[in-house]
Amino acid sequence: MAEISVSMNTRTGSVHNATIETRYTKSIDESGWLMILLDGKSKVSVPEFVKVVLMKKRGKNGEPTKENETRTYFIVQEGRYKGETASLSKENSEKCLIKTTRGKGANITAKIIGRSWEFSQPKKEKYNQLWATLSFDGKQARITLDSDVPFIETNTNSPYRDQILHSKPLPKGTYKIRAPEAAGREDFTNFYVTGPGGYSGLKYHTVWFLIENATTHNSNFVHVGNVSEGCVTMYQLEMWNVLYRYLISNRMDKEGKYVGTVTIE
Repeated sequence: MAEISVSMNTRTGSVHNATIETRYTKSIDESGWLMILLDGKSKVSVPEFVKVVLMKKRGKNGEPTKENETRTYFIVQEGRYKGETASLSKENSEKCLIKTTRGKGANITAKIIGRSWEFSQPKKEKYNQLWATLSFDGKQARITLDSDVPFIETNTNSPYRDQILHSKPLPKGTYKIRAPEAAGREDFTNFYVTGPGGYSGLKYHTVWFLIENATTHNSNFVHVGNVSEGCVTMYQLEMWNVLYRYLISNRMDKEGKYVGTVTIE
């Protein structure tokens, strides 16, 4: 907790020391997302480890309201809903607004091995994969950087939106990884959990971490799966959970925009 000076009434120069409490969001389940209610608006989902500041709901004259008895109110400090007042039920806030610390930035490295064809049992197709070894937080895992496939560009920021393109890997180099903002489509990845050849213990599979790269109009991500359209794709399904936890629990900047970096070499 910290003390700050905040204006408590309309008198010029009148301030009062108030104690603020910082918390971080935690998913109520194993999806990696938390549904919150924006004040006077609608329900939205936010990722884990988003910084919030607790507050009291107050009436027009500054008096506490009865809403505080059933709901916990807070101001989102970063991400898509930065500056918004939101709330959770008292029951959920005790579980999902936690005291914790974040790392100062994740660093992951993809060492390219080379291309070879392999059949993916969950996808039931054979792909010409560009294999690499991903090193992170003292661990290693098998990933693919490109599956040599055609795809329809869905990125709204790309001038090639709705066109059929052919995948290609990101060039070697170091890229910033952004904190996630919106869940990916569950049907894109759920079969990796439920289907033959999948991993029943797979969690957080709708969380995709954007790789910042102006050349591709930010169309690349770190995500789980057996097909890569130029993304850093965790092929070894059972290693996704630990990679996710490592990335999501880090922020490398004060604004909480980036979780870390990925280096491709």
